[in-house]
Amino acid sequence: MPTAPDTGIKKYDVKVANNLALGQGGSYTETGTTAVTGNFVAIQILTDAVFSLLTETSSLGDDATTVTYVAGSVIYGQFTAFTLTSGAVRAYYGTPNIT
Repeated sequence: MPTAPDTGIKKYDVKVANNLALGQGGSYTETGTTAVTGNFVAIQILTDAVFSLLTETSSLGDDATTVTYVAGSVIYGQFTAFTLTSGAVRAYYGTPNIT
């Protein structure tokens, strides 16, 4: 019986998958209000930050855009898009960032 091709992090061996989960796929630093898209596993808050958009693939609870995240914090999850209202962040890719 044919099987579906592996997608996402499942297509990598354990070592590579662990590195990707730790953000070893690279990072993106945002200091303005540009809309950012990608496959991110963590967002490090560089200066106090507020998001106008924060899209997670698996999220429950209150709206994350009503929160001020303090500098030095790291938020973890499966993020696919974000836009800052204020502040600066570094977002870590969950897949290799090949451009």
